Amino acid sequence: MPKEFSVALKGALSLFIVGTHISSLCQPDEALLWLRVCNFLTPLALVFFFFLSGYGLMTQLRLRTLRTPTPTPSALWTGWLPRRLWGLIKPFLFFYAVALFFLFAGEGFNHIPQALERLKFNLLIWKFGIPGPETAAWYLLELILLYVFFYFSFRYVRRWGRAVLVLILLTLLLMLAAWQASFGYYWLRYPLCFSVGVAYAIYERSIYKQIKSYRILCLPAVLLLMGVYTWSVLTFPNQSIVLIFISHLAYFALPVMLTALSKAWGMTDLFMRRAHGPLGSALMWLGGISLETYLLHMSFVNFFRSPVIYIQSPLLYLVVVYTATIFGAYLIARYLCVLVRA
Repeated sequence: MPKEFSVALKGALSLFIVGTHISSLCQPDEALLWLRVCNFLTPLALVFFFFLSGYGLMTQLRLRTLRTPTPTPSALWTGWLPRRLWGLIKPFLFFYAVALFFLFAGEGFNHIPQALERLKFNLLIWKFGIPGPETAAWYLLELILLYVFFYFSFRYVRRWGRAVLVLILLTLLLMLAAWQASFGYYWLRYPLCFSVGVAYAIYERSIYKQIKSYRILCLPAVLLLMGVYTWSVLTFPNQSIVLIFISHLAYFALPVMLTALSKAWGMTDLFMRRAHGPLGSALMWLGGISLETYLLHMSFVNFFRSPVIYIQSPLLYLVVVYTATIFGAYLIARYLCVLVRA
């Protein structure tokens, strides 16, 4: 998978997540067609974000192993975990401060008691796995734990196949703990996709070879998986535990099938030939600021429907949030990168 392709994919997927959170502050009769599309595709977008996180991490490990003359554990892993964790904690701290500012700005700086009440509530929901007021940052908190699991799995288990099994086991324990702690369902829905991405990076060549050989037969398989995904999204949460578990098998298989088939059917190569055209460049630019977009957008989603500024028109609200988020993300990535990126 070319890096440019994955970056452009993240740029497109980040737009769906922003749209879903805009929709969360709209009434049912305000749900524009784009917001409905975002609601439908956001679970798949988050599946891909976790998948790409695991894939990217494992790909970097493979490349370091090939480039290191004698890839001993000390040579490969010295300083790895602190560096990776700081790469997640640093943007979390920055955008948490930004979210605090917008929380008080949304209530009005002359209404400090009301803002403090909101802040108190946002601190209380931490125990449910929601790091308020930057509520979207649960993704970073879960990634921190998955990075720790990845480190211990591949640092201390020699064979990569066995390390993947250890990673899956640790992730299942995390899901069990999150379930027992009454965390939000998203803590259970996506983390295994990280392990899928790791496994795909290890066995990418053989998986691609098989899928390419049977690419015609893979089409009905993808359609079936998309049907299961659609049914799961439309009926959630009115499903039994067994059906929820079965439907999630589609979530785990879709990124693997779509990524490999994109290459087998020539769509990846087509994008790479046009990567520097208007559309490809725009998507890669959005992908380059996808972290800032993801962590900033909730501040504007709440701010533009707050006591200080309340945009009544759904279309204007959507346009203003997208514009402010993307422009703000660009400014932060361009001028405050040292405060965000490790």
